[in-house]
This record gives sequence, C-alpha cells and structure tokens, in this order.
Amino acid sequence: MNQPSPSPEPQKQPLWRPVAVVAAVVGLGGALLAWHGQPSPHDAAQQTPQPQAAEQAIPMAAGSLPLSMLPPDDAARAIARSTIPAQQQPALLAALKDNRIRLAALPLADAAGHAGQMLTVSSSGISQQIILGPRAQAVLLPIAREGIVTLTRTSPAGMGPVSIATLDMFHNVVVLPPLTPASPSFAIPVVVQ
Repeated sequence: MNQPSPSPEPQKQPLWRPVAVVAAVVGLGGALLAWHGQPSPHDAAQQTPQPQAAEQAIPMAAGSLPLSMLPPDDAARAIARSTIPAQQQPALLAALKDNRIRLAALPLADAAGHAGQMLTVSSSGISQQIILGPRAQAVLLPIAREGIVTLTRTSPAGMGPVSIATLDMFHNVVVLPPLTPASPSFAIPVVVQ
C-alpha cells in the first residue's frame, strides 16, 4: 500500500524581515508625503505605497534607479529646506536655472527599522550627512538627467552593517546592498525623469 508522501514544509522567513520592510514602506510613504507638501486625499492615496508593496520589495539590481524630477517651481523652496550646505545653494540654483541639472528626492530609511546609523550621501559634488532611522528622510539630489549617487556609511564599526531601503519613481520599495565596515560605500546609478 502506497503512503502519500509528506508535503514539503513551507520555508519560514525570519519574523524581523517582513516587519522591517513594512516599517520601511510606511516610513518612506510618509517621507514622500512630507516632501511634496499636503496633497489632496486623492493624491495621498496614489502616492502612499500600500502595505502589500512590502511583499514586493526588490533588491537593487544591475541598472539605474529611476527617480522622479521635482517640479522646477518647487526648486528654491526644496533647496532652502534641504541639508545642502548654504554656501553651495546659490550655485545649485544657478545650475537649475540654466537647465544643467535636475532635482530629485531620494527617500532613505534603515531597512531593519533601527535608528542611529550615519550616512553621507554624495552626488554632483555635494555631500549631505544624514542619520538613518525607521522613518525615511528625503535627501535632495542634484543630478544631470543621469548620474551616480554614492552612499557612504560613516557610523562606528561597532554598530554593524546597515541595510538601506528607498523608493523608486514607481513607488517600489528597493533594498540596497548592505553597507558594512569592510564595504562601507555603494554607488547607485540614477536616472531622473
């Protein structure tokens, strides 16, 4: 008599991973809403990633990260409230006026939901310091259509590795490769559309 073969056990994910990705999605959605001002309820529903997007988090693969261009009318206000050093802001505004660069907001959060990792974000000769946390921070990037954004971990080695989550222009959660004391920097090709 043939006995039915036992069904394979479903693979279990560690509990922290789905929780951390959901936290990153919620934080990134909030950062986008805060960055773009107070949208109408209809706009808010379209901009905020839905919780099921957490299940669709994708790792950063080969290719460029597509980002949305900030409207030119919002440029001066966005630069004034950014972490871009004050002495570099006039040159940045002039480059925008001459159409040599575009501005994009890159929301960054700690994918594991921790707080305290320090990061330097560099693009087009401008470096900005941020402290990652479970809620995303939108970092303003000056980019000439295509460019490279370098993320450098500046936290003490004892804090361990950091995984960073962001959103692309399609509101997909993208998890970047971890930054470790042995590999503290990562360059991301970006395209601003």
